[in-house]
Amino acid sequence: MAKRFQFLIGLLIIVLLAGCGSQKNAQNTQSQPLISDSVHSVQERRPTPTPQLSILPHVTTPTPTLTPTSTKAPSNPPLSLPNNIPGSGSSPYGPPPPLSTEEVQLTQQLFALINHDRAVRGLYAFVWNTTLAGGARLHSWNMNHCGFSHTCPDGLNQCTRIANEGFAGFTDCGENIGLAGPYPTAWAGVQSVQESMMNEGPTGWHFIHLTSTTLHRIGVGIFVDSRGWVWFTEDMVS
Repeated sequence: MAKRFQFLIGLLIIVLLAGCGSQKNAQNTQSQPLISDSVHSVQERRPTPTPQLSILPHVTTPTPTLTPTSTKAPSNPPLSLPNNIPGSGSSPYGPPPPLSTEEVQLTQQLFALINHDRAVRGLYAFVWNTTLAGGARLHSWNMNHCGFSHTCPDGLNQCTRIANEGFAGFTDCGENIGLAGPYPTAWAGVQSVQESMMNEGPTGWHFIHLTSTTLHRIGVGIFVDSRGWVWFTEDMVS
């Protein structure tokens, strides 16, 4: 009886151990999907194929054809200039020589261009003044010797010079000076410098003078030096 009991106890223990083993195997079986999912996840992290690039054809935009600036002055009525315009003021280098034919032509062209640029902006034309022109040409002649400056040769500013020419009591005055190389022609050089003044815009003093509504009279003085460089002065007064 005691032996049978021990046999049953031993059989029961074997059954229990077998059950624990199968439960352990079941736990291992249940953990397998996690590993499997992990492997699947790794497999899904394959490098994404690089998409093919669509290379667009190079499209060239046609360069617009630029219309060259005319080297001819606006066709205004010809300005009658004497061969010699005396100028009052300091002349430490002597009086300027008489106007050459080229200087007369350049003076006429520049005066016409100034009024043309005013006309296209709806402004009245400046009135030519021979006294201002004489002082302007004397200043161009002086600059050829003492340098490009409003105050050479004696330090007087432009408005003082203009006043001393007989315009004392004016309400406004102005002066533009320029130096143009002979490229490709003397007029082309002058026109280029003049248009750069006009293109300064509202804050540029050259533009302010050229488009003024308080200045009315003008004189233009041109001197062409031995190299073909053109010195020019534009004096304006109310």
